[in-house]
Amino acid sequence: MSITFEPIGSWFVVAGFAVVVVGLTIWAYSLRLRGTKGAWRWLALGLRLAAVLLCLIAALRPSVIFQEKKKIPAVLLFLVDDSSSMSITDEGGGKTRWELARKTLADALDAARKLGDDLGVRSYRFDSTLREDPADDPGEPKGKGTALGLALTEAYRRESGIRVASVVVLTDGANNMGVSPLIAAKQMRAQQVPIVTVGFGQETAATQSKDIAFRDFVAGPTVYVKNVLDVKGTLLARGFAGKTLEIEMFVEGQPTPVSTQRVKVPEGTDIVPFSGLKFLPLTQGEKKVTLEVKPKEGELVQTNNSISTFISVLKGGLNVLFIQGPHSPWEQKFWLKSVAASPDIQGDLRIIRPPEKRGGEGELQDDDFAPGRYDVYVLSDLPADFLTTTQQALLANNVERKGAGLIMLGGRSSFGAGGWANTAVAKVLPVQMAPDDGQIEPKEGVKFLPNPRGLESYLLQVGADKAESARIWSILPPLSGINHLGTLKQNAYVLGQSGGDRSEPIMVGADVGSGRVLAFAGETWPWARSMQDEGRLAHRKFWRQVIFWLSHKEDKGENEVKITLESRRISTGQKLDVSVKARDAKGEPIPGIKLETKVELEGDPKKPFAEKLDLFNNGQEANGSFFANQAPPGDYRVSVSATRDGKEIGHDSARFLVYEDDREMENTAADKALLGQIATESGGKSVNPEDLRAYVEQLKGKIFTESYSQTERKIWDNWPFLLAFATLLTLEWFLRKRHGWV
Repeated sequence: MSITFEPIGSWFVVAGFAVVVVGLTIWAYSLRLRGTKGAWRWLALGLRLAAVLLCLIAALRPSVIFQEKKKIPAVLLFLVDDSSSMSITDEGGGKTRWELARKTLADALDAARKLGDDLGVRSYRFDSTLREDPADDPGEPKGKGTALGLALTEAYRRESGIRVASVVVLTDGANNMGVSPLIAAKQMRAQQVPIVTVGFGQETAATQSKDIAFRDFVAGPTVYVKNVLDVKGTLLARGFAGKTLEIEMFVEGQPTPVSTQRVKVPEGTDIVPFSGLKFLPLTQGEKKVTLEVKPKEGELVQTNNSISTFISVLKGGLNVLFIQGPHSPWEQKFWLKSVAASPDIQGDLRIIRPPEKRGGEGELQDDDFAPGRYDVYVLSDLPADFLTTTQQALLANNVERKGAGLIMLGGRSSFGAGGWANTAVAKVLPVQMAPDDGQIEPKEGVKFLPNPRGLESYLLQVGADKAESARIWSILPPLSGINHLGTLKQNAYVLGQSGGDRSEPIMVGADVGSGRVLAFAGETWPWARSMQDEGRLAHRKFWRQVIFWLSHKEDKGENEVKITLESRRISTGQKLDVSVKARDAKGEPIPGIKLETKVELEGDPKKPFAEKLDLFNNGQEANGSFFANQAPPGDYRVSVSATRDGKEIGHDSARFLVYEDDREMENTAADKALLGQIATESGGKSVNPEDLRAYVEQLKGKIFTESYSQTERKIWDNWPFLLAFATLLTLEWFLRKRHGWV
């Protein structure tokens, strides 16, 4: 106990004030005491001086400080790593890291519990998360990741309100996820919590171990029926330099491999690229594709010898053959870009050399003109003799009798100038050609203008309505030139012509037998090179609609409701972005729809998993995200149903795979250097497993769990002090009243 003072001013001021007040009190009483008798006079003076004394004491503001010794609870934390890398057998005596860590922990816990009742001891285990460690159930290390930084910060947080004396971590140091443990160590140092690290395992384990694992692979994600799917990727093959590995590709529903590839592991590297795996789907639907590598003797782990994903096999995709002559590279370049933007159109490009450069043989195979091989043919600046007469006849027959579509584009080697006038193809084209038809190539180019019939047709509706389409066509750049098409046949109709005083037909259509044909006198690439976005979009939409019209599918565009997944495979804990588009037959967004979306686990009724997915409108599409935090590994299906006014207008679904990322086995080497840094950053130390018990025992008497607290009690600032002051003044007043001084 001690007494302290906090005077209202300096001691000199308070002393001067005291002298003045006491002097004035005595002087005033001496004047009144003249001519009076009795001892009561001195009692009244004494009471007044006592009250003045209390005032002077209050001016000094005295306090009594009481110091109290208290015991503060403290805890010693043990964290043991139970990730799968701790199962590696690289300790003495043929023990695994886990077995040695458990024995070391048991000895340390026994020593810690003997340090005294004032020290608590708690044990946790961790991998990607932190959990209580049941001492009676050591279990097996199976964690798929090590989050050492998270374990440190979470263990300290759980002991909130209790002083953590120290944290002992038993691990191989192979940290591979979460916050950096060095950042956590600095935070612990700020809280005066040292970290003691105990390392297990060999730092050369990764270089000595053997393992084969898929790093990645590329497949799809879409392919059309009867089109070849090419698969390629990379393998990690550690410890198998010079060996040959066999990769097999399996497709869901087929018990035997659909493709096999053998690759040799080069010397000096563990990374092995592979390609050449092929799959020809014959039916539509979603297919699960799995790659497997046959295990090799001595592999550390074999669970990573396979990898899977989903691909969508599309039915009804349109196959288009674009045959380009040798003179004009621009048209085929921009045509390919437009076709690539349409997932339901598969475009093949063939650039044909002159006959004299190929010995008179046909550049194309006759099979390319077989019925059903292609839905639409595009001839771009191609002379007639670049195809054999047999191929010309097959093409004409394919159009007229088998329903294929054909469009011939302008160019110096097209139409009459290209020698097509007397061929079998001329019979199906909508114009009568002559060799001297010639070309029209003004310096300012030739403006393409749809006529009223063209604006009414599906082919040229590049805007939201006729007026918008007319406006867009009016601002597109002119064509570089056009062919004179000659005389229109009886069944032909003009859809667009040139501007100016002398109008020339540019786009002419016709139905020929079972097929459809178009003659377009120019090349469309100037629209795609437009500086305006509207030009590029118009070019893309024009070609999409031309192909659909030529194949009789202008009313069968994209599905009304289409779901798209950012990826077909994600690891546990990752995010999958989902987008949904709802389009009408013309490809325009459908307004006023309600989307219901859910994600479900397939194939295991004993472990059901279903989760609704909220989608948010984002202009042209709706977007949402699925987080695989609680999702077990397996095959999943995300499905969407679109309704308007209570009626379903369409639905769609897509499958994806959630896999467990076993990153633990990618690098199995112990990282004792990191453990040393963690200990240093926190103010702790690193010890060997055999020295941990001795370290804990020497803590006896060094971990202080006592502290002192101070309590201040102000003498002047309480009700008894005020009561004493009031009592003195009251008694003094009573005496004066009784003797007639008041």
